[in-house]
Amino acid sequence: MIRRAIWAALLLVSSALAAAAQPIPEQQAQLFLDFARDVSGNDPQVMSTARTLIETPPTTLETIGFYGLEDAPAPERTLRGIISLLDAQGHLIGIEDKYIFEMPLVLEQQGLADFAGDPRKDVMRLFPGEVDPDSGPTADQWRAFRHGFGGHVRAIEKAMARKGHVLLSLDLPLGDTLHLWCASPEMAEKWRGTALYFGINTVTGRHFSTVTVSVTDPAWDDYWGFLTYALFIPERYSAVPDYE
Repeated sequence: MIRRAIWAALLLVSSALAAAAQPIPEQQAQLFLDFARDVSGNDPQVMSTARTLIETPPTTLETIGFYGLEDAPAPERTLRGIISLLDAQGHLIGIEDKYIFEMPLVLEQQGLADFAGDPRKDVMRLFPGEVDPDSGPTADQWRAFRHGFGGHVRAIEKAMARKGHVLLSLDLPLGDTLHLWCASPEMAEKWRGTALYFGINTVTGRHFSTVTVSVTDPAWDDYWGFLTYALFIPERYSAVPDYE
């Protein structure tokens, strides 16, 4: 009985190692390399590490950069490792939900946006008047905040355009971080709408059957969702505003 258990454990380990060692399909690997090259401006260090991640898909939190994905398919782990690498090297911007209201300031401080004095840069200034620190915004202030959201996000896009950038998002399932790419117009045209990865979900605890990672227009819905968390927006005001 003990011998059978040992053999079963060895088989499981062997299967896991075989799965981890499966190579990334050539077409998928080239897409990952093209993405890393265009986002990083062909940064030699990034490209060298990206090739290593493709040749040996990452298996640890430190190399994948995302929690709980050690058992995800090799291409997903590799892509997330490349995204984490691009973020760490400053080629992508990752902003956690609890700091999301600082996003316009981060873009401006990094020289990626010029708001030209537009007061809509500061999402907190969408509240008219003074907000009571004890009771929080009134119903009228919340309604004004929601009404001003569209102007706020358009101000961000215009501020980036003044610097010659187009804001794109990496659409990743779940997570507490908004991943942004400040791309040139040419790169935005090339990559917008591109699915970098599609696969079957194999990770326990993720409540969806497939996983897609795409380059999209700014994920303002997610931005709003993060604001509802960071600013404790009451549920009755939390529906995504019309920002078209």
